[in-house]
Amino acid sequence: MHPPQWIAAWVLLLHGCAMDRPPQAASAKTDIRNCTADPPYLPPTAINTTARLAALRGTMRAHSVHAYIVPSTDAHMSEYIAERDSRLGWLTGFTGSAGTVVVTWDKAALWTDSRYWIQAERQLDCNWELQRTTWIKSIGLWILEAVPAGGNISLDPFLFSIDTWNSYSQALHGSGRTLLPIETNLVDQVWGDQRPPPASSEIYSLPAAFTGSSWQEKVAGIRQQMEQHVRRPTAVLLSGLEETAWLFNLRGNDIPYNPVFYSYTLLTNSSISLFVDETRLSAAARQSLRAGCPGPLCVELQEYGQARAHLRRYTQGNVTVWLGTEYTTYGLYGVIPQEKLLEDSYSPVMLAKAVKNAKEQELLRAAHVRDAVAVIQYLLWLEKMVPQGQVDEFSGAQHIDMLRQAQEHNRGPSFQSISASGLNAALAHYSPSNRSSRKLSVDEMYLSDTGGQYLDGTTDITRTMHWGVPTPLQKEAYTRVLMGNIDLSRLIFPPNTAGRVVESFARRALWNVGLNYGHGTGHGIGNFLSVHEWPVGFQSNNVPLTAGMFTSIEPGYYRDGEFGIRIEDVALVVEAQTKHHTGEKPFLTFEVVSLVPYDRNLIDLSLLSLEQLSLQRSSSFKDFAKSKVSSPVPSEKEFNLEENIPEDESSGSVPDDAARSSGMKLSKKWRAVISRTMNRKMGRMAVKALAEGKQGDVEEEGSLCPLSPAGSTEEPSHEKVPLSYLEMEEDGHPSVSRQLSSGSDVSSPGSSNRDSLRLEESGPAYSGPFCGRARVHTDFTPSPYDKDSLKLRKGDIIGIIEKPPVGTWTGLLNNRVGSFKFIYVDVIPEETAPARKSRGPSKSKRLKPKTLHELLERINLQEHASTLLLNGYQTLEDFKELRETHLNELNITDPQHRAKLLTAAELLLDYDTSEPEEGDSSEAQPSPSEPKGDIPRDSGCFEGSETLDSSRDEAELGGPEGQLRDLSLAESS
Repeated sequence: MHPPQWIAAWVLLLHGCAMDRPPQAASAKTDIRNCTADPPYLPPTAINTTARLAALRGTMRAHSVHAYIVPSTDAHMSEYIAERDSRLGWLTGFTGSAGTVVVTWDKAALWTDSRYWIQAERQLDCNWELQRTTWIKSIGLWILEAVPAGGNISLDPFLFSIDTWNSYSQALHGSGRTLLPIETNLVDQVWGDQRPPPASSEIYSLPAAFTGSSWQEKVAGIRQQMEQHVRRPTAVLLSGLEETAWLFNLRGNDIPYNPVFYSYTLLTNSSISLFVDETRLSAAARQSLRAGCPGPLCVELQEYGQARAHLRRYTQGNVTVWLGTEYTTYGLYGVIPQEKLLEDSYSPVMLAKAVKNAKEQELLRAAHVRDAVAVIQYLLWLEKMVPQGQVDEFSGAQHIDMLRQAQEHNRGPSFQSISASGLNAALAHYSPSNRSSRKLSVDEMYLSDTGGQYLDGTTDITRTMHWGVPTPLQKEAYTRVLMGNIDLSRLIFPPNTAGRVVESFARRALWNVGLNYGHGTGHGIGNFLSVHEWPVGFQSNNVPLTAGMFTSIEPGYYRDGEFGIRIEDVALVVEAQTKHHTGEKPFLTFEVVSLVPYDRNLIDLSLLSLEQLSLQRSSSFKDFAKSKVSSPVPSEKEFNLEENIPEDESSGSVPDDAARSSGMKLSKKWRAVISRTMNRKMGRMAVKALAEGKQGDVEEEGSLCPLSPAGSTEEPSHEKVPLSYLEMEEDGHPSVSRQLSSGSDVSSPGSSNRDSLRLEESGPAYSGPFCGRARVHTDFTPSPYDKDSLKLRKGDIIGIIEKPPVGTWTGLLNNRVGSFKFIYVDVIPEETAPARKSRGPSKSKRLKPKTLHELLERINLQEHASTLLLNGYQTLEDFKELRETHLNELNITDPQHRAKLLTAAELLLDYDTSEPEEGDSSEAQPSPSEPKGDIPRDSGCFEGSETLDSSRDEAELGGPEGQLRDLSLAESS
């Protein structure tokens, strides 16, 4: 997501040295390569890789290697990597954080996802093919075409996870080519003495005030899990750098922006071995680790390079090693006998780290308060400086980093700041350099995605701004992205719900008008660790959401060559306060801890529902400066956000060093900046008007949100806010009862054509059959770009023509046939219709199709049979692996067809899990059903969205047989 800063500087340096480039042809688009021109055109950001490829091919021939695979990660499966591990970047010039390279004797290709396609065209020279996918099957097919039978396909086994190795092995199985691991890395041989040296900085102990518990307590907890496991493992192997850093409360500086250090850990039931460069440990760190010697809490320090040999010796005994396959490389895995392995996707340490205890939660909240001060200062600075033409992307990124450095406990940025103006913002992970920076303008949108590392927590926040007059499309797209952010953050859902199940709520407002985004919706975040903390998030291979997890929520929209929008907040999973309680565990929801306002100039109020306008963002914000039991630095006094702050105190300089080093968290002045920005401009007049319209007088003067979930247990209303309620407030600004920036006024409500009443278009009367009626409970006005959807008003009665189990329904309203979402209506029960007899739980397999042809016939999509068969989907087993990203590659674009295919694939998987074979009494182990090797772990989390009918759970639909039956009957109903 955020390429390390050194790479950008290194690319520019190499480019400056490449002085002998031949004259180049002009290009209509000068920022990307044009390899079809004569001579080929390369932009200034590309480098010449001819010499490097020639050297690598010479080494490959010496080892009888016909194709060599190079990943973008390191020996610990890290998302961010050190300079010396950037083999793919050195070989290609491409600096994206996700990619795979294959080099043969006469070809070279890069595979990457949609976030980096334009970036790759800017950075690759014409030696490279760009493959716009990350699917390992696609890489395998390319290799089979490029390498003749009998050829050797090689890779470094210490740079590929177990799952990725297995995926390549399966892709090449039976092809006559050999997958051959070579422990000597061939790129390193070519790189030679120009390769950067290993890290040498100090490894230090994190102060106890900034840890959730001691390392001895954490070790005891993991050993307890080992004892309680049915297989009683004798050891846990830790390969992920975050795992060892978190377990021992140690931090380092081996990877830019990530306070980790190179290490492995083997934790047994009676000993602890830490494989690390012992000379780099601080005295305090060494003393902490050795304080329990001799004994079971004594940490034995061993050389980093001895981890594999030690593991081989240990597994010669009567032992069982527990490991996580997502972070363990094939090189380590291969020395452990299969019968002595206990494999899970993630180690118990990785899962324990993901759930923050009460102290860790308060530490992360405190970090976000101080971070909000810096970001709000930055927004105020931009508002002043951009109209003067004095800011470009690079200077803006430097300024926000400087403002964060002034905050207490700051230890630098958490990733390379994304500062993107205009068309650059359409690149999801663009980062500027001093030579490629665009000037910020009042006429363009600007996207700022930045974060900070603090001793008490890691932060990540994205805001999109416009200081001029945005276009109608920009304004609508921004508002719908904001609606998605709000809808997901306020969602209440059952415990143990997977993130992928609720992810579509962030996309719903965009989907309603045919818009979408190509990256994931969120990722976990650490306590002074990685900004992308696995395995929390909304992807298919993330673990279920649990109270205590922190995740980002970051929907977006990107229009290539024009602009990009992303709104990102960090939220804590908490228990929801619901009217009813079912089951042993309470339902869950999100508590947003980010405290930075949105840009009011980009919000179309007419699109927001009443509850979206009146949402109180953070229930903890009012008491953000209270002393906490777990807070390392108590504040002077309780701070009241309703305190009357003079207008002229809203501006000022960054708190000086003396104030920063004093005992207070924030000075009164800077608490006031947040207070005024977050609350005073919300508009008490509007809040009062909203309250009077729904539940009478405001109960308390100054109440932020009388209609928020915190203040009412009633079912929230979906009615739109009458715009007359929002016309004025005490200071003359239009008001929105949320975190809206007061940077500029909203245009007159009367100027919006979305609020004018329009007669529905007339057409030929529908005379076909109906399958029921529905009553509209929520107003919906389609976008001007949406010609198919019905305009809905509360109380309307729709005649239902078609209601498939996925996608939109079709109905008749006001003599017009159109589509509508079932989420806006209640189906009216037919009193005369006889009750459908329940089939009950059937054990029959009759409904499960036996062939792919039979399945496609049932869902009336036989037209795609040839496409699927020609692309490797020969059987139902192949079809189960179908994902939305695969549909993009198959060029299946019809939304209804995509939804049906994805639902059918998911239901086939449910057959295997819901009905075990007779006589199978083995305990079911939770594991992702999706292939793990194809999804990049970083992203801000790139992954195509799963198509979900998120308003229904599986139990309601009666299991996979009932769902597949409904899907097959959708056309006929």
